[in-house]
Amino acid sequence: MNRTWQLKTVFVLLVFGMVVCCSYYLVTVMNQKGFRIASITAANLEPTTTTKTIARFSTTHATPLELPMIYLTYGYIEPQFNPTNIETLIGHKCKTTLDYANINKSDAVVIRFSQAFGPNQFTKPAIRRQDQMYVYMSLEPPWPFYKRDFSYVDKDFFNWTMTYRRDADVFFPYSSYILDDFWTSEKQREMFFGQKAVEQTLTRKTSQFTALVAIGHCRGGDGPVQRLIYVEVLEKMGLRIEKRGGCYKNVFPHPWDSNTFRSYCGTFKFFLSFENGYHCRDYMTEKALNNAIKSGTVPVIWGAPKEDIKNLLPAGSYIHTDDYESPKELVDYLNYLDSNATAYSEYFNWRLKEIKEAPWRRDTSFNMLCNKLWEKRKFGNVSKIYHSFKNWYINQDNSQCFKITDANR
Repeated sequence: MNRTWQLKTVFVLLVFGMVVCCSYYLVTVMNQKGFRIASITAANLEPTTTTKTIARFSTTHATPLELPMIYLTYGYIEPQFNPTNIETLIGHKCKTTLDYANINKSDAVVIRFSQAFGPNQFTKPAIRRQDQMYVYMSLEPPWPFYKRDFSYVDKDFFNWTMTYRRDADVFFPYSSYILDDFWTSEKQREMFFGQKAVEQTLTRKTSQFTALVAIGHCRGGDGPVQRLIYVEVLEKMGLRIEKRGGCYKNVFPHPWDSNTFRSYCGTFKFFLSFENGYHCRDYMTEKALNNAIKSGTVPVIWGAPKEDIKNLLPAGSYIHTDDYESPKELVDYLNYLDSNATAYSEYFNWRLKEIKEAPWRRDTSFNMLCNKLWEKRKFGNVSKIYHSFKNWYINQDNSQCFKITDANR
């Protein structure tokens, strides 16, 4: 009798142990594959997320075996803003959609500045998945938006930011689409780097003008107005400038970003890379990269502070207006370089050896977004939420970005 009872007890314990082990294994595998428990618990949310934000979250999740989907709220603009099948340098893949019907199936919802301010279907979503990342995306400076309606997106709305600022969650510099293709082939790199390439670049300086400027945004804020004034001042001080663009009613003779366009820009010794925002953090556009550096000329920067530019362009590749006490001092230096071939050529020394590390040689923009979505999926983290988006976007930028007081000294 005792023997039989002992055998039964052992059998029950063995069965119980097998059930516990199997349950633990299934839960572990489900978590590794990306499945989530559908209830909202304290463990699912960042401790500081508000109850109001939780209330509009849905607990429906995307199928974990599918590629992460990114919904682009702004529709089709240009290829750099509308990648279809994303494959990153480290091997992650994601897909994008423009179909509003997919908003609740998407891992990330990217809202561009044009949809971010005021009430609409994106800033007042009917339902929002608890694990969904809402991303603010802009390549524009913030000064046009500082008086806009932030009430719908300021508090606990955006999870990530995707801008040209280096402190954005997803770094989206202009170089991510201007320079990527330029350095993809060995032949293109040979045409840009090395002694022979530099010598050929210097022989193309045939324009009768010392500098080229192109401006199409003429008004609307301090930045556009003050840069036009600065160009006029430099011209009065003796700098010979070829003025192009809508503001001068003198369009470019070649399509932008074409080989003929870059050949034309390359005939000038300097390109005035004057932005429509002054001292806006990290704001550097195609003017310095495509119009100047990619074309083989030296950019003269008026825009982001020099401390920012030092982290965005190779040392010795540019001239910054912040270094000069007056427009006359800057003009004197540019005219000196124009008359001294040896001194001018020093601005191309950085090209004598190929650059191995640069912003355009790592995952940025949509590639970086894709990597973050995979990281979130693998580790199950909700990442972050901006308790005051306006504070990050407006208050943490430089005051000169919104109201210029010393642009031309």
